Amino acid sequence: MAVHGIRSIGVIGTPGCGKTTLCKTLGLPIISLKEYAESNGCLGEIESDGAAAIDIEKLSSLWRQPAELTLVDSHLAHHLPVDALIVLRCHPDELEDRLRDRGYPIEKIQANVEVEMLGGPWNDLIGDSRPIFEGSEGVQEWISNGCQSHSTPDSAIDWLSGP
Repeated sequence: MAVHGIRSIGVIGTPGCGKTTLCKTLGLPIISLKEYAESNGCLGEIESDGAAAIDIEKLSSLWRQPAELTLVDSHLAHHLPVDALIVLRCHPDELEDRLRDRGYPIEKIQANVEVEMLGGPWNDLIGDSRPIFEGSEGVQEWISNGCQSHSTPDSAIDWLSGP
């Protein structure tokens, strides 16, 4: 069942910021974009760092809205025609620790930490008109209220400005 016309919510953020953990706590159906890509023939070969390219254009053309409110878990979910977005952020020091614990190569850790420091996925959302929520605190209420508010990149966390 959709909530106020919302049937899909992309949960995005830098790898390691807590997307999957948040999705699991919300108690809604979850689509893993990687698994969805694989089942639709849109996942490339797995590279040496464990990542695999996703043909996001092809996947987007194959996208069908779910029948009930569903979360789409991936740092690329905003490239799909989902109805709303949740943007998760993570302090760069914490992100570095999480990625190191996952065994990421140092180059991949540094690249992801830099992306987070520079605004993460917000850079791709400039001008996006979908409802957007930043963070995890209060997200359940935001969803229950029909995803009404709209955050913007200029209201996003700025790690470079300091405390």
